[in-house]
Amino acid sequence: MVKRVRLRHDAHARAHGVCTEHSALFDATAGGQGAREALGTHVTDVERLLTVQERSKQERRVAAEQCRLSRRALRDAAKAVVHIGKRANLDDAVTATLRLPTSASDDELLVYARALVERISPHVDELMAAGLPPDLLKQLGDAIPEFAAAKGAQAACRERFAAAGEAIRESLDKADETVDALESIVVHTPGGQPEVLTKLRTARRVGPRAAPAPAPKPAPAPVPTSPPTGTSP
Repeated sequence: MVKRVRLRHDAHARAHGVCTEHSALFDATAGGQGAREALGTHVTDVERLLTVQERSKQERRVAAEQCRLSRRALRDAAKAVVHIGKRANLDDAVTATLRLPTSASDDELLVYARALVERISPHVDELMAAGLPPDLLKQLGDAIPEFAAAKGAQAACRERFAAAGEAIRESLDKADETVDALESIVVHTPGGQPEVLTKLRTARRVGPRAAPAPAPKPAPAPVPTSPPTGTSP
């Protein structure tokens, strides 16, 4: 799909180059000039959107790595609080909730961490007495929004990539329609230039040209036969 998009875009860019080279033919009418300029706009838009997609991919990789690090930091902080909390002098009802989920999704881990902070905040003294490091609760509290922000950045990158892809498809389709119109202008212009039509049709071809068929090999020459031995000519 990505290769097809690039091939279509390249074909439109080549066609626009032909139209620019022969702008006098197209600009003879306002409609022809408008079509030529519209094709240039579509080509520019697709190039810009392809850049947006590439930047989104790069930013998504960065966001994915930050998401991985933030998830680990959040889980490690929550795990430490749970382990220490089990040794603290807490109500059985509170202690029973100190169970870190083993295979939670990102959203489930965020929900669990927020609820954990709410449950243990009233019991800081007991946790400190059980050995809770003074800054661990702050680490846990900070890790929650950091992880949520990393997930949000990753999702935003995916959305930008998808939106750019949809816009690219629309621009490519409009460019196809515009090239059709430009070709029709050449065909129906009185005294049109056949070489311009040939160049435009060649330029708009999507993908490489088909390789020419190999020339047929000549038939082998017949092998001369010798006369039978012992016979006279």
